[in-house]
Amino acid sequence: MKDIADELGLSITTVSFVLNQKTEKMRISPETVKKVNDLIIKKGYKPNNAARVLRTGRSNTIALIVEDISNQFFGNVAKIIELIANRNGYKVFFSSTERDTQIAKSLISSMKQSAVDGFIITATGSLQEDISRLKNENIPFVLIDRILHDVDTDYVIIDNYLGGYQLTDHLTTQGYKKIAFITVTEGMSQLEDRRLGYKAALKDASIKQNEKYILEVPMVEKSHEEQLELMQRFFAENKDLDAVFFSTNYLGILGIEAIQLNKLKIGKDIAVVSFDDHDLFRLFTPSITVASQPLDQIGSRAIEILLKKLAKTSTTTTPVHEVLKPEIIIRDSSPKK
Repeated sequence: MKDIADELGLSITTVSFVLNQKTEKMRISPETVKKVNDLIIKKGYKPNNAARVLRTGRSNTIALIVEDISNQFFGNVAKIIELIANRNGYKVFFSSTERDTQIAKSLISSMKQSAVDGFIITATGSLQEDISRLKNENIPFVLIDRILHDVDTDYVIIDNYLGGYQLTDHLTTQGYKKIAFITVTEGMSQLEDRRLGYKAALKDASIKQNEKYILEVPMVEKSHEEQLELMQRFFAENKDLDAVFFSTNYLGILGIEAIQLNKLKIGKDIAVVSFDDHDLFRLFTPSITVASQPLDQIGSRAIEILLKKLAKTSTTTTPVHEVLKPEIIIRDSSPKK
């Protein structure tokens, strides 16, 4: 910092403000900021992060812990979070839990030891103790995609009940009555809400719910081949089905494969809808009707809430509960019966 300050004729304090992203607060001119940053790049200056943490208590890093970063939903949300974080001087560490509780617990512990400033997490019920500990330790964090009912904290989610209801209502309005619901065995809050929406729409359409039309797929314990076989058997044993609602896009993709292997034609033999959009759903023939989530809004609101907590600019201590609405996109897989 002294070398940079001497070369540019600035004080070390001014250089420090630029390095620590305090330029706006300290009213450092954009011209000065550019001069400092240009010289930093020219000289290849790399701040010692460990020293910064010891000095300031801040690492300017954020941990993003999601179920599967390779999933299109989480990947797109992560891209938005990283973009906005970088604009505000933060780096993002990405990690996937692969739906494994022990991996999730280990990641939270490791990130805390790495002195990240805050977390954005897709949590499951099994993480309740770890999430409660973050809250008790006053470590800033925001939950996305799903919530923990016993931990009142900041979150950004979708109205999953509404999306589940609207998708099912679309099917019943199109004339379908024997509608399956395929989900996962793990009782995650967002999937439970989608199931409740499905059940409510059937009830409002005066369609008696048949429990044999609900399939729970073990995503952790079973291999892809075993999951596929389970779905194939389900469709073979329920030949009277006229429609199916997949609670996630990865189940929808797996389900399309199972339907094809069972020699069924989507849109003719069976209607298909899925929660979460995916590129494959747009490109597949027939294209798949979905409840699409506003990924840009989820990512931007999550990081904005966290940044306010980190900057301590929030005017209230009441947790932010952001519930966004899904968009029903009607395509060719659910024609009028």
